[in-house]
Amino acid sequence: MNRDKASSERVRRGREEHRFSAEGDFIERLEGLERRESIPIEGILPKLGLGRDDVVADLGAGTGYFTFPVAREVREVIAIDMEPKMLEILSKRVRERDVDNVRVLRGEITELPLVDSSIDHVLAAFIYHEIGSQKRLVGECARVLRRHGSLSVIDFQKRDTPFGPPVKERKKPEDVLRTSRKWFTLVSRFETEIFYQLLLSRN
Repeated sequence: MNRDKASSERVRRGREEHRFSAEGDFIERLEGLERRESIPIEGILPKLGLGRDDVVADLGAGTGYFTFPVAREVREVIAIDMEPKMLEILSKRVRERDVDNVRVLRGEITELPLVDSSIDHVLAAFIYHEIGSQKRLVGECARVLRRHGSLSVIDFQKRDTPFGPPVKERKKPEDVLRTSRKWFTLVSRFETEIFYQLLLSRN
């Protein structure tokens, strides 16, 4: 396969796998009051176990719901997304807020544009259910993490909730644990009626 075809294939696969639609009032869907109350940043951040010198990869960063709060706690955040509209908004916010420790990259979540063992913490927030191959996603997270680095998976419970994807598309926390056990060990687990939050350590 030549380089152009390979590039087109990666883009096509990324679009197929990441199914969130950046159409209509998607900013309200991502940042509205109901979502903020149900998925409170202030409750999630302390459970990430971040350090001031950490380099964090925020996968499927979207409009920066997690990116900017995390950036206040660490050395650098690398915000990765495939959707041009998300990247445009995120880049504009980085400039407007004069944030100097957020780097925005376009890239596939299952083929991360990062070198091996370069990241301290990977944040996979509300994207696990959207990926066609969870094993490939987790394997990529393991690849880019330094030894004993950490992965946080946050996603919707597999039940009806006031917002979120169809229940049939959701994955239980047990699915994450089964898929990740080759590379990761569970450190902590937190759950609400809406979402679960798993902190995993790289073996």
